[in-house]
Amino acid sequence: MLRNYIILAWRNILRSKVYSLINISGLSLGITCCLLLALYIQDEMGYDKHHTRLDDLYRIYTHFETDFGFGQPNITGISPPILPAVRAEVPEIEAAARYVGGRSQNLITYGDNVFYESDGVIADSSLFDVLTYEFIEGNPRRALVEANTVVITDRLAHKLFNKESALNKLIEINQQGLSVVFKVTGVIKDQKKTFDHINFATSMTSDGFAKELRSEYMMNQWAGENFFTGVVRLAPGVDIKTVEAKMDQVLIKYGSESLKALGFQKSLHLEPVKDVYLRSDIGQSARIKYIYVIASIATFILMLACINFMNLSTARAGKRAAEIGIRKVMGAFRSTLIRHILGEAMVIVLLAIAISMVLVQVCLPYFNYLTNKTISFDTGNAGYFALALLVLAVLTGLLAGSYPAFYLSSFQPAEVLKGKFTLSNASGLLRRSLVVFQFVIAITLVSGMIIISRQLNFMQHKNLGFDANAKIVLPLRTAEARDRYEGLRNELQKYEAVEMVSGARFAPGTRVFGDMIFYSEGGSMETGRTNFRNEVDQGYVELLGIPMLAGRTFTSNRPMESQNKIIVNRASAKQYGYEPEEMVGKNIYFDWENKKHTFEVIGVMEDYHHISVREEIKPLILVMPDTINEYEVMIASLRPGGNFEKAVAGVEKIWKAQVDNTPFEYSFLDENVQKQYDEDRRVSRIITAFTCMAVLISCLGLYGLSTYMAERRFKEIGVRKVMGASVQQIVTLMSSEFVKLVLVALALSVPLSWYLMDLWLQGFAYRVSIDVLIFVYAGGIALIIALVTVSFESLKAASANPLTALRAE
Repeated sequence: MLRNYIILAWRNILRSKVYSLINISGLSLGITCCLLLALYIQDEMGYDKHHTRLDDLYRIYTHFETDFGFGQPNITGISPPILPAVRAEVPEIEAAARYVGGRSQNLITYGDNVFYESDGVIADSSLFDVLTYEFIEGNPRRALVEANTVVITDRLAHKLFNKESALNKLIEINQQGLSVVFKVTGVIKDQKKTFDHINFATSMTSDGFAKELRSEYMMNQWAGENFFTGVVRLAPGVDIKTVEAKMDQVLIKYGSESLKALGFQKSLHLEPVKDVYLRSDIGQSARIKYIYVIASIATFILMLACINFMNLSTARAGKRAAEIGIRKVMGAFRSTLIRHILGEAMVIVLLAIAISMVLVQVCLPYFNYLTNKTISFDTGNAGYFALALLVLAVLTGLLAGSYPAFYLSSFQPAEVLKGKFTLSNASGLLRRSLVVFQFVIAITLVSGMIIISRQLNFMQHKNLGFDANAKIVLPLRTAEARDRYEGLRNELQKYEAVEMVSGARFAPGTRVFGDMIFYSEGGSMETGRTNFRNEVDQGYVELLGIPMLAGRTFTSNRPMESQNKIIVNRASAKQYGYEPEEMVGKNIYFDWENKKHTFEVIGVMEDYHHISVREEIKPLILVMPDTINEYEVMIASLRPGGNFEKAVAGVEKIWKAQVDNTPFEYSFLDENVQKQYDEDRRVSRIITAFTCMAVLISCLGLYGLSTYMAERRFKEIGVRKVMGASVQQIVTLMSSEFVKLVLVALALSVPLSWYLMDLWLQGFAYRVSIDVLIFVYAGGIALIIALVTVSFESLKAASANPLTALRAE
């Protein structure tokens, strides 16, 4: 039976080469796109699968109940003493661990090998009891028990020690400006597909910054200092709400006074570790929405390819009418014919799949470049890929072949053999409906592509409220670099290529982790409002070009300025009910440990986007610290029009003369700001590329239909030309039907596109507006492409010699 299907399918392919080529090409492209996007989705959904008992692992997050907020109601951190307390008093928690760290760079030294490494954490010894990592060397239960011990990845071990064993080697790590010599007690496999990537983990009982983390001050902070990450493993089958209620009871038991003193309430909640990477929207935009978009595009592309197959199969039904009629006369049942036609379709689909497998291999390197991934075929995804192929084969075969099978098998043999058979109006209506559906999808995708591109362009070019151009950022990652800040600043100020220098705790483009609650005259901590807090040096506002609305900026008189003098932004003044001019000279207050602290507002600056335009501008205050070693970055403004490479080389020379043991490192502020949109750019590239593929597949089907129409109306065209019709009139006649279909598709796609893209734009605090021109552009693109596609075959038919068509009569 299979051999018979293959032979008949091959004969049909050879008999209609053009249509077969269009069908196979469309299906091959569609399946290739689906396979590539399926691999992307599989990679994105493969995070954190390596953890044992993944369903029982949770990350604790903090929800702030009061309306002043911390810029958002939920944050991923918890206060230092919370996790040890809930571990001890909530029996449903089997294991728990805290860690601190993340994206900041840490200086690692081993002999002459000195370099920066990110993703280093300071962790409880129980970290590897909760989260599962494959240990190549060392004991996971004992690796972080002793003080001054570190677990590193195999990648880092190879970088440090080449092929030697890393166990018990001593390395120096500088974390948060404090250096400690650590003994390597474990090497883990580098696991990149996890919600919080770890390059190395030092023990919480160590010296240096870890000592500050476990200080008496930290362990009494039940309300503030919410920067510890807490992960727990629960007993199987426990009720999450019950555990959350018990955690809140522990928080109230020990932290109610601290919460009251700071004037806010908070609660603790659990978030499944398996959902953190894709579904969490705490401090990030949930990535799952991009998965839905990409999965929808893959589905649409496959549907477009199948619609092409169905349209061409039903359009050419007349060519096979005699065959179907004879088979029925010879005794073939309808069910047999359906299986036969479906079998032929499946053979074509399998051929298309074979071609697509080659195309996937060819396109994968380019796809990885497009998506910034390293997807490859290996034992890890072989089963998934095989399943995807099977599903695509069955799904495509049924989708593409079902209607042609049922339609062709319904022909009445008597009418066919008497020559009275004509294609029904129903098939023509269905064909037109499918073409409309194709272009609804195509126009919707093109509209989405335009809106996403506009939003991305808007974010990249929106006025941030400060000047990021020609600003070089020098991180001060060690205590030595911070202590040399003043000398370094003074030397850089003398350098001819440098216009101005200042320092800050948090540079623009990075999140501000400091926050404080202030209340105005006559208020209290209960009525206070949250302000993010950044520590800056003199000249910071001037260097960034942030407009001052009222008052003044900081002077060089540090002893005076550091005495509770602050600069606020417009948003901060507004939340206290003051205009900028009214806010200057006002005092705001902060209560701590039964003492009232007063802060005088000396200036009000214009709002600026410190982080990104995704988020609303939050109330922000600037303070000047009383010591110079509080700054984590130095920002130097280079003179415009100069040679940047030469300027950076000069800055490096000054750095090395001032700071001996800290490697020179720099970045440009405008590039740092733009990096925040890397993921949006990546998704935009994917959508653009595959939207173009969807349009191409639609055009293939349209070209096939126009070829069929020209062939079917060949004699009519000949008669019209003999009667005096021009080539232009004939092309217009043949194109008009498709133009009408595209216009209908445009009318249907506008409300759909508008709704979907408005939904997507809700995730941005500052966004572009959706105007009618977008749909005019999308419809115009679709219309031009349709006209070019159809006109090619129409022009060919209209230009043919009419005698060729009439001679057959």
